[in-house]
Amino acid sequence: MRIIHCTKKLLQELDVNILEPDNIPSNPEGLGNWYANLIRIDRRKCILFTNEKTLYSFLIPKVLKSNLKNIEEEFLINLNLNLQAEGSSLEVISRVMQEYGEIGFAKTANKSVLGSMNDLAYLYEVHIIEDGGFDNIKMLQLNQRINRRPMGALKYKFPIEVLKNLLQGVS
Repeated sequence: MRIIHCTKKLLQELDVNILEPDNIPSNPEGLGNWYANLIRIDRRKCILFTNEKTLYSFLIPKVLKSNLKNIEEEFLINLNLNLQAEGSSLEVISRVMQEYGEIGFAKTANKSVLGSMNDLAYLYEVHIIEDGGFDNIKMLQLNQRINRRPMGALKYKFPIEVLKNLLQGVS
C-alpha cells in the first residue's frame, strides 16, 4: 500500500479514512509515498502532489467536489499523464501504476517535504499569474518547467533527474 500524506486543509475536503501513523507501511522500494496539499491560485482550488523521495510534483488545477470524491483516480490519471509527458516508457508507467494499486491516506509527517511544497506552490502561482491565468496555461508543460528547477532539499538537483534515476533503479 502506498500513502498520500494530506495537509489538514485537504483532509477537511476529503471523505477518506485516515491511517494512524503506526499503521503506515514502510516500503523503501519504488517511488514511495506522496504528499498532497489543497491550494488556491487565481481563486481556484488546486491540488499539488509532491513525491517524498524525488520532490517531483504536479498540479491539478480547478478542482471540483467531483475531483475530490475520486482523489485516487485523479492522482493516478494525472501521474500517468505527467510520466507520459516526461517521456517515460509504457513499461515504466505500468510498473508505477501497479505500485499504486492500493492507496491509503494519512496526515503529513515530513516538514522538509511540506517546506518544499510551499516553495513549489509559490512558483506555480507566479507562473500561472504571469502567463495570464489558467486559460493560457498548458498544465503538463508547466509541470515540466517546475520540475526542472533545482531544489535545496535535493542538494540542488532537479526533481525530474532524481525521478528518472529512481525509475531506472539508480540512486
